[in-house]
Amino acid sequence: MRIGNCLASICALIFFMAPVQAASSWADGLFDELSKDFGIVSRGVTLVHNFRIKNSTGQPVGISSVRVSCGCVSASALKTYLQPGEETAVVARMDSTRFRGVKTVTIYVHFNKPQNEEVRLWIKANARDDFSLSPDMLDIGVVKQSQEAQATTTVKFHGQPDLHINEAHPESNYLVCKIREIGRSENESTFELTVSIRKDTPPGIWFSDVWLRTDSTQIPQVRVPVSLTIEAPLSTTPGQIQLGTVQKGADIQRRLVVRGLAPFRVSKVEGVGGIATVSSLSTEAKAVHVLTISIKPDPKGKIPSAVRIHTDAKDHPILEIPVMGDLAP
Repeated sequence: MRIGNCLASICALIFFMAPVQAASSWADGLFDELSKDFGIVSRGVTLVHNFRIKNSTGQPVGISSVRVSCGCVSASALKTYLQPGEETAVVARMDSTRFRGVKTVTIYVHFNKPQNEEVRLWIKANARDDFSLSPDMLDIGVVKQSQEAQATTTVKFHGQPDLHINEAHPESNYLVCKIREIGRSENESTFELTVSIRKDTPPGIWFSDVWLRTDSTQIPQVRVPVSLTIEAPLSTTPGQIQLGTVQKGADIQRRLVVRGLAPFRVSKVEGVGGIATVSSLSTEAKAVHVLTISIKPDPKGKIPSAVRIHTDAKDHPILEIPVMGDLAP
């Protein structure tokens, strides 16, 4: 999440800085970050991280390949071709069953547009057998936006009967954590971690972490992964309208699919800062509307920055879709 957009990250207290290269090329500068340290993790979990990319070059960007230095990691780009302003991510998955102790892996991302360039990303984890999670991650599941939901896991520290957890700290402000001790024996200490989401969590597929900070010098901090999907009351495909370079006087048509969790009506379509109209509107309440939208510059030559769709959906009456394009000189 990160939660995101799992969903802004708060670094671990004790962390590893991979030999991160300075942003010396145009390709390095596309990434929000060049390294990720998962910290101490329970051996057996699958670690997921999104290295986010935004095309700020003003030109189309192409990713030709993504490769890794170790079979314990797989990585791929969600999109391999980006128009100016578009975003994507390289998704890295690290299988901690395939190593013990500290492991650092390099991910090589090769770009072929606007010119050849390679970016190196690093991920690291310390897989340990002296604590465990059951289940091995907090999967909150699919939740409708503004609804409450939570997930619980049991955390056991083996060979640490006197260990105490001082804090359960989420990386995302959209997560709320509760930790309580549920058992203690001669050989281990056991806790229950419950994580819930705030009602204002934005839509999207989120991966985040909760860090458990302890009083143990052997295991000062451990990571608990969190995943969830927030469904918006209304969503569109595509998520933004790409126009490219628009000639003066041009009238460009784009198809937009609008989906809802329940049937709804579309009452009006308008442009924000420019002209956008729809060819026809159905008066029927439907869960899916397919709209053909006509977009053109206004008399001053301005292209709309967004298309605004008015509906009778209770939780989301107005939907705004960004418009990406430039007016030809």
